[in-house]
Amino acid sequence: MDKESLKYVLAYHTTRQLPAAAPRALQLPLDARKVVTLVGIRRSGKTYVLYETMRRLAADGVDRRRMIYLNFEDDRLLPIRPRELDLILRAHEELYPEFSGQRKYLFFDEVQNAPGWEAFIRRLDDTEDVRIFLTGSSSHLLSRELATGLRGRSIAYEVFPLS
Repeated sequence: MDKESLKYVLAYHTTRQLPAAAPRALQLPLDARKVVTLVGIRRSGKTYVLYETMRRLAADGVDRRRMIYLNFEDDRLLPIRPRELDLILRAHEELYPEFSGQRKYLFFDEVQNAPGWEAFIRRLDDTEDVRIFLTGSSSHLLSRELATGLRGRSIAYEVFPLS
């Protein structure tokens, strides 16, 4: 993954309209002090729960440019190596320097596809002013594996299909 491709993907997700979603009872906490994780089977609606959370943040006045959404199934990000994960915040900083020093909201979809994600997320949680939301498919990322990777730093929610 190179930084210019990453910038393109970041800018695209910042400016695109968020897809509409069917209403759900689940509302994620917006200011949790722990990493918020969503697990569930494929096509259960995890991504749409993230979109709804982003929509709520925007309605509360959070600029979309402070929200970083990446889907680690996106072929433009592949292959991603552990040492390249740090490019995410650096590329965002170059795109939106006016938000330097302000809290960022990170939405990482299908995070299990990013090798080394656990250490990266732990470091961000320890050192950056961020709120982190992660999704993973149950078939690849069981909730107990997620909890082990984050060692008590997360709040896990299971998402089930609407029908």
